[in-house]
Amino acid sequence: MMQEEDSMKSFLDLASTRRSIRKFEEIDVPESDIEYFIHAAVSAPSGCNSQCWKFIAIKDRNIIKQIELTVIKKIESILEIKGDELSQDYISSKRKMVSFFANAPVVIAVFMTKADFYDSIFISALKGHGYDDEGIMNIFANYDILSIGAAIQNMLLAIHEKGYGACWMNEPAIAGKEINEILGVPLEQKFISIIPVGVPAYTPKNKRMKKIDEVFRIL
Repeated sequence: MMQEEDSMKSFLDLASTRRSIRKFEEIDVPESDIEYFIHAAVSAPSGCNSQCWKFIAIKDRNIIKQIELTVIKKIESILEIKGDELSQDYISSKRKMVSFFANAPVVIAVFMTKADFYDSIFISALKGHGYDDEGIMNIFANYDILSIGAAIQNMLLAIHEKGYGACWMNEPAIAGKEINEILGVPLEQKFISIIPVGVPAYTPKNKRMKKIDEVFRIL
């Protein structure tokens, strides 16, 4: 029992000390470590064991730069509607916020594939009631996205365990279709997130966590 408690404490320490890292040292991440992160990710539970994920680790600086410029261009095109309302400080800050991944030695692109439900009869009944695939997934609380979240969390903890830092970025998804094209990924595989990985260039401050009684109760 003591060994189990020590193991649990170690895991809770790992989970509670993980931080989002946005600046990285110019130190390579070996392919063996990258594969370790992916093994951790694909060990996550997924709805109906659909394993509805794909990952691409990118070390090629030209490809990373192409993604960076694409994301910035997309963000700027959306902000054009604001005209002169925006300051140059805001625009510059926004560019950095959505593209800092480009400074990491490796970035991991995460895609979501189709998640099938195990009960085809029930799915047929729902479609008979007028639900399409998106509506059906909403009924089941989007277990495809929950599955991707579980995989990403596994990955982030494995990255932290190995002494690296990472950050789960969702804003680049604004240019998801363009990123699919850059990476040669079919559009049926939806781009979800890009995760920069590397040796942290700083130590983040502790973040304020909500008290346990704010988010949890026992009935």
